[in-house]
Amino acid sequence: MNRDRMIKTFCQLVKIPSESPDDKDFIAYMEKLLSKEGARTNVDDFGNLIAKFPAKDSQSKESILFCCHADTVKPGKGIKPIVDLKNDRIHSDGTTILAADDKAGIAEVLEMLRSAKKHPPLEVVIARCEEVTPSGVEFLDYSKLDSKIGYVVDFDTPDEVIIGGPTYIVFNVKYRGRAAHAGMAPEKGISGVQCAAEAIANLKLGRIDDLSTANVGVVKGGININSVPETAEIWAECRSIDDKKACTMAEEMKKIFIDAAKKFGAEVELELTTSLKAYTIPKDSKVVKAAVESIKKNGLKENVKYTAGGTDATHFNHGGVQTAVLGIGARKMHSTEEYAVISEMEKTANILITLVEDLA
Repeated sequence: MNRDRMIKTFCQLVKIPSESPDDKDFIAYMEKLLSKEGARTNVDDFGNLIAKFPAKDSQSKESILFCCHADTVKPGKGIKPIVDLKNDRIHSDGTTILAADDKAGIAEVLEMLRSAKKHPPLEVVIARCEEVTPSGVEFLDYSKLDSKIGYVVDFDTPDEVIIGGPTYIVFNVKYRGRAAHAGMAPEKGISGVQCAAEAIANLKLGRIDDLSTANVGVVKGGININSVPETAEIWAECRSIDDKKACTMAEEMKKIFIDAAKKFGAEVELELTTSLKAYTIPKDSKVVKAAVESIKKNGLKENVKYTAGGTDATHFNHGGVQTAVLGIGARKMHSTEEYAVISEMEKTANILITLVEDLA
């Protein structure tokens, strides 16, 4: 692989703004670039890019998928990448993110395509809107894919292989009580904020067990300090690698939210959304074993694990493509302190090259 070429490519990519959901110009750029690299390209109805590469010096007919996402979080406009070879990193000037998440992954996949001496048929998906809900991969036209196994290149360190993700359930809870003057007639009021406080006090939050967590992320309520607040709103979540556990937790949380309204005589409107459904890939599956073997051949000890966070691999696995997640060599993502570790980017690119050459 060519490290300098990969760094140059990465720096070019991050300069193209693609704050979610405004990533269509970047998708158009990638379509032209991948076409020049020899791919047949297609953009589906949602705007996801699918690029297909024929086999290279290989008789294999089994296509392998690689996915990265086009979009970034904010602030992602006017990114000025600074290459610091002495400290083995690339960072922004501090006023924006770097966009290593996930343009480091894209640069590494491009370097794999350019450097691999042989490979089976490959499909590269550049997905839209991974950083927002709903993500582009949820709407991907899976009928356009040939691959049955694949890799999302979008995690932290090169030694990681993610083989499972959580069921993720989101709550939007709205309480409506009765407004009243807080000083002259508080007994005539029903406080929506008090309902919310009662519910939150009774919830089990944080780390529930090794596989499960729960959180209240947003609480809103009240207008005036001297009014009994009529309304309050809560945004909460629960997640677990065990789908049944997540559903049980959700039912327990739902009951607590409802009971709090009953206690004070308020109305409650509750909406539950299952954003992700848990998946697990067997450790002895081809997609995992191939990744582990490639990591070992590149001098690292594999770290096969689950993640409590959401990735595009969830949707691929439920869409019929058994998909693991690999690391890209990035740190402090979603912040202006984000940086990419150059040696780890190089390692990931070499892991990808070894992977496709072995599968050839």
